[in-house]
Amino acid sequence: MALVKENQMQVILFVKDMASEVQFYKDLLGLPIRYPEGVTDFSTEMWVEFDCGGFSLALHGGAQTLPDDLHEVVFWVEDVAQARDKLVEAGVEIGEIRDLEDGAPIAEGYDPAGHRFAIRS
Repeated sequence: MALVKENQMQVILFVKDMASEVQFYKDLLGLPIRYPEGVTDFSTEMWVEFDCGGFSLALHGGAQTLPDDLHEVVFWVEDVAQARDKLVEAGVEIGEIRDLEDGAPIAEGYDPAGHRFAIRS
């Protein structure tokens, strides 16, 4: 018997500025919001959850410190170069594309709160 339920996982990022984080994950990366429904101004929200298929990505407001550099959330995209170009055009800090050990392209950057993320295919 598995200890963890399949497709029942969640990653929580603690953030200071909820509005900029929601704008990044919703508008730039295109993640659909699972909770709360019908909200347009996220600046006072303490919890926002995105549907990421097999797991949810939750933003928890009220962080008082910057995140450490010991984690990274990786998003799979169809075309790393195209996705990277879109992020760069939007002013997102993201590195050059490099190849992983298996030959897959990846580009790594930081969200507005300083959480590491990557896009890869």
